[in-house]
Amino acid sequence: MTRHPTDTPQFYLTAPSPCPYLPGQQERKVFTHLVGSRARTLNDVLTQGGFRRSQNIAYRPACERCQACVSIRIRVDDFNWTRSFRRVWKRNGDLVGTET
Repeated sequence: MTRHPTDTPQFYLTAPSPCPYLPGQQERKVFTHLVGSRARTLNDVLTQGGFRRSQNIAYRPACERCQACVSIRIRVDDFNWTRSFRRVWKRNGDLVGTET
């Protein structure tokens, strides 16, 4: 069983692998485990720094020659529907999604 320290986050870098978004490119990620009593605070800080979260792992792209992946957050209360957004919304009105 692997034990992870709970007082200080440890960051790791993945080996290069094929990019799922850009053909012919390689991706790498830096990640850490969100564990311990400060996991929530750490997640908040890392999210502000562009990290994403999947269960108890926080990660972000760390590609050597590419900056195409950019994490963004949209403040819903401040969002303004432009004509372009409304047009896309209407054009895709037939799409249906379900929560799993």
